[in-house]
Amino acid sequence: MFLVIGTTTLDLLNSGIPQMPTVRGDEFTVDSLVFCPEPLQMLLGGNGGIAAYALARLGASVTLGSAIGQDPPGDLLMQWLQTAGVDTRALLRYPTAATSTTTLVSDAVRNRLAFHHAGSSHHYAPTDLPVEILPQTEVLLVSAFTLFSQWRPYGFAQLLANAKAAGAITALDIGPAIGQPVTLAEIAFLLPHVDYFICNEHELAVCCAVDKSALGSVAGMAQLLAAGVGCVVIKRGAEGALIQAQGDTLPVTVPAFQVDAHTTVGAGDSFNAGFLYALHQGNTPVVATRFANAVAALVVTSAQGALGAPTLSQVKQLCATF
Repeated sequence: MFLVIGTTTLDLLNSGIPQMPTVRGDEFTVDSLVFCPEPLQMLLGGNGGIAAYALARLGASVTLGSAIGQDPPGDLLMQWLQTAGVDTRALLRYPTAATSTTTLVSDAVRNRLAFHHAGSSHHYAPTDLPVEILPQTEVLLVSAFTLFSQWRPYGFAQLLANAKAAGAITALDIGPAIGQPVTLAEIAFLLPHVDYFICNEHELAVCCAVDKSALGSVAGMAQLLAAGVGCVVIKRGAEGALIQAQGDTLPVTVPAFQVDAHTTVGAGDSFNAGFLYALHQGNTPVVATRFANAVAALVVTSAQGALGAPTLSQVKQLCATF
């Protein structure tokens, strides 16, 4: 069984906007009101929710450790997750805290602004995870490190240590780099319990205080490996991914699938799901990274975003095509 810890959010997406508005007080003006050519979309969001949903679509047995409110957005998210087959035993519903929401405004070239209400995510605590879940866990993904304030860092550290001691594969995604971003000094003590450390180039640069460049990525990965991580995976969007394990001299580049992206929201969390699924199936980290790139490619080309996460047969078909 997979266990995913992370946020579950309702995303409200306004995309394809020709020009971002300018703030002009509390009245409608020519440049403060923008007519949107595309309709508002309500999509599954959140680091945990997306990864769990994508795993379920691949056919995995997956439990989501997260929190939503007892409100209409929470009802909608619960429906989507349960329909996909996600085990929601560890998905708490709070009567006094709203479901987490993110409003995303994106222009025609995918520059985007985001407005986030944390809601119930800030209430979820380590004691909320049912005790019977961890002994059943074969693969643990810890995400939303910066957003689960009651878990950071010691709750996450204890969970990773316990899972590792029980023989589970452990993975940590430190994104997103918002609020108080993750630093190497904060998490160094828990890294020996992490088999797979996952982030993007920006998060790596912030965490390890390196330049956001090829040389900076190599230096940052070396720091993480020296701190005890088993393997580092850097997500690079359309440029694919970098991966380096203990004992490797240099990182390996795994190219992305060249597709026409409809949206980039959900790509990283879907990548995490694909990567861990393929590892659990016995593939090498490099092969798992290619599989993860395929999962992410199919998500970004879907008009439904993360709700368009592919089935296993769809991923295999894409991998066989390219």
